[in-house]
Amino acid sequence: MKYARIILPAYLLLPFFLSAQPGSSCATPIALTLDNVIRNYTTSSTTGPNVFCNDNGTTPVTWFSFMTNSTIQCVLLSITASDNLDVEVAMYSTCAGSGFPISSSSMCFNDGTGLWAPAQPSTFLSANTMYFLRIKTATACTVSIGGQYYTPPNDNCAGAFSISTVGMSDNNSCHTAGPGVTTAQLCALSLENTAFYQFYVNATAECVINISNIACDNGANNNNNGFQIGFFSGTCGALSWISCTSGSGSFVQATTPILTAGTKVYVAIDGNAGSNCSYMIGGINILGVLAKTLKNFSGWKMGNSNVLKWTALNEADGYYDLERSDNGVDFYSIEKIKSKSTSNTETNYSFEDRNPFSKSYYRLKQTDLEGKVSVSQIVRIDRDNVQNLQVTILNPAYSFIDANITSAKNATYRYKIVNSQGQILMKGMLPCNKGANRFQTEISRISNGQYYFVIQDDGEMPITKSFIKAD
Repeated sequence: MKYARIILPAYLLLPFFLSAQPGSSCATPIALTLDNVIRNYTTSSTTGPNVFCNDNGTTPVTWFSFMTNSTIQCVLLSITASDNLDVEVAMYSTCAGSGFPISSSSMCFNDGTGLWAPAQPSTFLSANTMYFLRIKTATACTVSIGGQYYTPPNDNCAGAFSISTVGMSDNNSCHTAGPGVTTAQLCALSLENTAFYQFYVNATAECVINISNIACDNGANNNNNGFQIGFFSGTCGALSWISCTSGSGSFVQATTPILTAGTKVYVAIDGNAGSNCSYMIGGINILGVLAKTLKNFSGWKMGNSNVLKWTALNEADGYYDLERSDNGVDFYSIEKIKSKSTSNTETNYSFEDRNPFSKSYYRLKQTDLEGKVSVSQIVRIDRDNVQNLQVTILNPAYSFIDANITSAKNATYRYKIVNSQGQILMKGMLPCNKGANRFQTEISRISNGQYYFVIQDDGEMPITKSFIKAD
């Protein structure tokens, strides 16, 4: 049997291959894997006009898709075109190439790169649902895209990131408006994507917050590199407004009024008109908040000393300075301790302060190998109700009363010897050095029986020890 060879003309095969090209239409989108890995994609041969941004003619259009997860987390994409020219990112909720994009979630990257996220709050998103992106580039080029599901921890005050003099990189692309702060408190007309930060005031003076390396994208003509900034004290449940300011450009600076050293300050920033921005944020006269690795920090009163304890998790290389103050403002180091730099395990530390004040304030200052400094909250230990004396008496007593006295300080105490009816038989002043002291006084003229030795300092509760006078 013979078989005939059938050769199809090339023009009949061409439509088949064109229709199957990934990304050439909404029907054949390139599926994005949201695993935080940046991948390179070649733009499709399909071309089209702008649908949202300023028109730059008919240029390559490539379609992508992504799936929301069951908790409808924000989807954050990093997009860069290799030609560094205009990129339009239009979002669609259905496969409708000729329909209208969701304008609030469509962006124009004038420099060919930016962060994209759906507008917040994303009330139009559904769980486990596919959405589409029409990405138009100025030329046929390579588009690098990395994606992830992302819920920003500092989307509210409770998750505020610690900032210090060493700037940190961040973005506000997936943040929501507020909460807990108002437009007036941020010198703003509206709030769309508010990010929260926190720091301690280093020295009593003004504090300066610097926002640098700003790159913002949003809308057709709204790539405004600007922020509204508010400062607050208090707690996240009860923020107390301090001041606010606004600014724009590649560098924005905000200055607080004069603040007392040790004050904890919260900062809320919001992009102008909801513009998605990446940036560096740091400051002057500020200390970071030691929170990420410090599980707890506590103080305990002993007889004549204070004991400070803390537990750290996943420490970085560096050291701790345990600092003390008698007024809660002016701190100085009383002990330097090298961190044990353990990972995936808890490390316990303890230090005994044998020379405490009647009111002592403590904080931990941690410095890592890069020089970044963070401090803990302040722990106060009030010893006004703690005896600074330890007294033992040789019992029974004969011709002399013999007492061993341990004093927490150099001081002169008042003492008296009282009978069981409360009558004072002897009294006087007793100078003591800090540490161990021995006190003896003659009692031969006192009759045999039970008596009480009472000693006290001004403002403290008296210490009373009973003894028997015998021959």
